[in-house]
Amino acid sequence: MSVALLEREHTRPDAPGLGGRLLDAVSWCLQVFTGLTTQLIVALILDRFCRLREGQRSSPGERLIWSFALFALSGAVNLAVFVPLLAIFVGTVLLTSGDFQGQNPLAQLAMSVPDFALLAFALVKLRGKADYRGDFSRYGRVVRFRAMLWRTVFRLLGTAVVLGVSLLPLSALLLAFPALVPQESVLTDTVSDKRSWLRRTLTRVFAVVAGLVVLLTLLAVSVEAVTRLPLAEKGSFAVVARFFTPAPGSLFVMAKTEKEREEKIAAMSPPMQEFMKTPLHEKLPPAMIEHWPFVVLAMYAFDLLILLTIGKVPLAYNLRNVRVRWKTNLMTAVAFMAVIGLLVFLLAFVNGMNNLTQNTGVPGNVLVLSDGSTDELFSNLEDGDLNNVERVTVELDEKDRRLPTPVRVATTERDGKTVPLASRETYYAINQPVPNSNPPRRRFVQLRSIEDAQVAAAVHNIELYPGGKWFGSSGVDNQSRIQCVLGEGVAGTLGEDYGKKRLAAGDTFTLGDMEWIVAGVMKSEGTTFGSEIWVKRFSRIYKPFGKEKHTTLVMRTDLDTRQAARAMAWHISKRYTQTKLKAFAEPDYYAELTKTNNFFLTAVVIVAVVMAIGGVFGMMTTMFASIAQRIRDIGVLRLLGFKRWQVTVSFLLESLTVAVIGGAMGCFLAWLLADGKSSVSTLSAGGGGPGGKSFALTIDVDAQVMAMGMLFTLVMGRLGGLVPALSAMRMNVLDTLR
Repeated sequence: MSVALLEREHTRPDAPGLGGRLLDAVSWCLQVFTGLTTQLIVALILDRFCRLREGQRSSPGERLIWSFALFALSGAVNLAVFVPLLAIFVGTVLLTSGDFQGQNPLAQLAMSVPDFALLAFALVKLRGKADYRGDFSRYGRVVRFRAMLWRTVFRLLGTAVVLGVSLLPLSALLLAFPALVPQESVLTDTVSDKRSWLRRTLTRVFAVVAGLVVLLTLLAVSVEAVTRLPLAEKGSFAVVARFFTPAPGSLFVMAKTEKEREEKIAAMSPPMQEFMKTPLHEKLPPAMIEHWPFVVLAMYAFDLLILLTIGKVPLAYNLRNVRVRWKTNLMTAVAFMAVIGLLVFLLAFVNGMNNLTQNTGVPGNVLVLSDGSTDELFSNLEDGDLNNVERVTVELDEKDRRLPTPVRVATTERDGKTVPLASRETYYAINQPVPNSNPPRRRFVQLRSIEDAQVAAAVHNIELYPGGKWFGSSGVDNQSRIQCVLGEGVAGTLGEDYGKKRLAAGDTFTLGDMEWIVAGVMKSEGTTFGSEIWVKRFSRIYKPFGKEKHTTLVMRTDLDTRQAARAMAWHISKRYTQTKLKAFAEPDYYAELTKTNNFFLTAVVIVAVVMAIGGVFGMMTTMFASIAQRIRDIGVLRLLGFKRWQVTVSFLLESLTVAVIGGAMGCFLAWLLADGKSSVSTLSAGGGGPGGKSFALTIDVDAQVMAMGMLFTLVMGRLGGLVPALSAMRMNVLDTLR
């Protein structure tokens, strides 16, 4: 993954856009659907014929004729089903893109190959064996197996849809349930069977509308409630909501390339253009995007209140059973605790990394590297090039439109002179032996040499703790020791070597066979600078460590905004012709560096999901065992007047109770063991290349991480208790009392 964020943010005009990729996906799905549907219909028809006619053919001639008949029927049905689906496919392609561009719908005809093979096999086996009866039965078994296979596929897809729908608020689902089962009404105690077709239809429509109204009401109330909570302006997991709420044009305007999509949108009316180009997350309430886990949790909380209001649910009975079966429920809760504890820890780690990158990059800063470098460590900049870059003025944006205000490098006063607010820096990664380590170990220490400490501090918004000072212009003290300032993380790391919690101003240490003295400690917690040593750039630094040229130029724009920084970075990367350079808005650069760690995080989260599946099945086992021991109780509840949906809700709430107890224990354990702890990780260079930075981050188990953990708990509890609760609902009253 390349660090060149600017180059990837601007898609080539001829590259496939999101609409083109969606069109390819739709075309592929339609082809697969054509093949599956055709074979499913053929298999079902032949399966029916096989069941009706099997065993009625006795002579070889009759079986041979029947084999030919089956083959002809298979081909005819294949053709009859395939032709209309092919017409739909061709029409869709022509209406959306105008050509096939590599699509091959005729390849679906290859699905008839099994029919040819089976017929040939029947003929070969039939010859020379007059008493052989396997030709038709074998053909029939294969056809039935094929039908069973596709029925299983569709049933699995249906189950996935049902599980997804089951995560909606129960009150909305129950109000809409009479649309499927009119006998189970939530709003009335009795339902008359003597109703006209029109009245039954209107009842079903009313049920669907009532469910939607309750769902939208819950959403609106939850958004309003979360908006009033004292939460941070930015949410840690808003990126997930933004991913699923793109601009409508990227979804509904079908085109093969991004350029073609933009041309189609440009042909629309101005209001429609604005609608198509504006991302949906900019139109929705901020709470739905920034704090969507809290919104979902609030919906579940209000949903529970509605359930307790609209009908009696035997909660006391279920809570008593939780106490009676405390051993089994405790084991299930412990499993939930382990899964949720691991998930919360991982999310807290991600949260700490997000905080690190957000705090490191100054919105108005531009970071400049040499062309082709993937990291500061491999960049080389000439002094003459830097002088010219610091005088750049940007008047056009990325699309060559004139900016309202030209963007320049900010300036500051130094010794009575006006100098650009630009820090020239050289970054080193030094391999140092760890003192007093047994067995001997080595570690990387990050060093940053700078030209002017005051300018660098102003550019990066860095301050020193009381008692510290910036190193002087000579870079050494009166004993010829190298002066430096330390980040908080590296101050603690080096302090451990000397039996201290953290090095402070006046302490000394050894690095590169030289003696160093700490002039001050930077207030750099939560930034990548916390793991760096800053020092004056002079010969005693660049000669032993082997790099004399600058690696990085960091400039503050005069407007001090992210938009201004991006405009200048684009100009330097794309329009600046005096030398080839690579420039980024500083927050984009540090945000990009963290993305390669997502591979590791994704792998660990996948492990957590697998563990969650085990937790779901564990909950199912617990609830099935509980229901099996209480079959008579279910019958008694039904005789006492509780409806099927009330029994279902009661057992579902029982599973949620056990899940919430385990999830809360997991969240508390993760907070107790991990919150505020420091962890060392690496910001890798882009494109999988060498380089990168080690940094110390603080694991942050905040309210948003807790909310995600509890939301994951409720999802696991809902899925784990759904099937057992439905099985309890389907039980017959008389059967339960036998």
